[in-house]
Amino acid sequence: FRDAIWLFPPAFTLHVLEEWPRFTGWAKRYASPLFTQRDYNTIHVAGIIASLLFTLIVWRFPNRAVVFVFFGFVFAPSLFLNTLFHAGATVVTHEYCPGVITALTLYLPIFFFVSSIAWRENLLDLRKLIVVLIVAGSFHLWEVGHNVFKAW
Repeated sequence: FRDAIWLFPPAFTLHVLEEWPRFTGWAKRYASPLFTQRDYNTIHVAGIIASLLFTLIVWRFPNRAVVFVFFGFVFAPSLFLNTLFHAGATVVTHEYCPGVITALTLYLPIFFFVSSIAWRENLLDLRKLIVVLIVAGSFHLWEVGHNVFKAW
């Protein structure tokens, strides 16, 4: 588990590189005309830093409580729920949502790979995984609503 979680920061960075040149334009058309490139840059530079920082914390303290918080507020929202956002947005708008390629080809496999190792090492169980997905879904909904849709 401690080695596998280091897949997260480079995957996050590659996802940002896919999104960066086009996501702001897409978001202005489909989410909020108030969303700016400065918003995007601020959110995603902070995200890259957070992916490194939180991965380091989980690597250093790989216990059930830390893993729960990591999965609930960082890992699952970033990888699993962001994949659903990009895939859903592509289907709904009938237009490529920048980020959908890395979400489907990197995020989902890494999420399931790391989750399976966490499960095998008894850092997650079914009950905790369900709660993690509820927490992560709520957090991701708030974060996207606040930052991209400018609704909250």
